Amino acid sequence: MRGLLLGSVVALLAATPVLAVDVTFTGLVTDTCTLAVPTPGVMSLSGDGKTLSSDLADGIGAPATLTIASLGANNITVGAPAMDTYPAGYTTGSETLQLKYTGTASHVYTSSSSSFSLGIIPAASIVIDMKITNNAGFVQGTYTAKTVVTCS
Repeated sequence: MRGLLLGSVVALLAATPVLAVDVTFTGLVTDTCTLAVPTPGVMSLSGDGKTLSSDLADGIGAPATLTIASLGANNITVGAPAMDTYPAGYTTGSETLQLKYTGTASHVYTSSSSSFSLGIIPAASIVIDMKITNNAGFVQGTYTAKTVVTCS
């Protein structure tokens, strides 16, 4: 009887189907983009008094650094440079503003906006130089110029 019972248990176990379950993992990558300026730019005056620039040989000026954290395919647009503030007594309209950038993407000095695409990269950076040229010169005071950078 004992052999019959043991044989029945073995037969029952052998007939039981094997159970299986899928263990699934899901991941989502969305287009994200973060822009930061860890180092703002500084412009210095040229020896002839006609150019304010971040890249003069005097070593006083300094470019701005833009850090981009991009995940997904993003387009970076660097806007046209514009005068932001200037001292009283300065007449706007006769100056030329230009910027250039190097790094992950590069562009020569321009007064226009420009853009470049980023693929799926975790981090990128560009170094931006700005210059303002005015044949009439500059009055004493603080000047600021800017560009607006967007990520889409």
